[in-house]
Amino acid sequence: MTLTWTASAAADSKHSAAFGYCIYRGAPGDPNPGLINTTPLRGTSCTDDLVANGGRYSYVVRAISAGGATSVTSNPAPVQIPLTGSSKSPISAASPPLCRGPAGN
Repeated sequence: MTLTWTASAAADSKHSAAFGYCIYRGAPGDPNPGLINTTPLRGTSCTDDLVANGGRYSYVVRAISAGGATSVTSNPAPVQIPLTGSSKSPISAASPPLCRGPAGN
């Protein structure tokens, strides 16, 4: 499952620049989705390789500053993984990084 989002707005007098992004996944309607990346992602896309066929998920993203301040949560993005076929997309050097960090983490 490849996720993409719009970059945070540029820094201004009230807000720090985004250092990276924190990705959260839960069930649709879950008020407390779990953080899936161990370090902030620097880009605006990632690959979630831990989804199941037929699974229903909801993702939200928060920007984080270099000082650790987080933004408000994005709007939820619901996802339904098909029952058939592989939920595991082939990951190549051209794929976005894993949402959870390097393989093996």
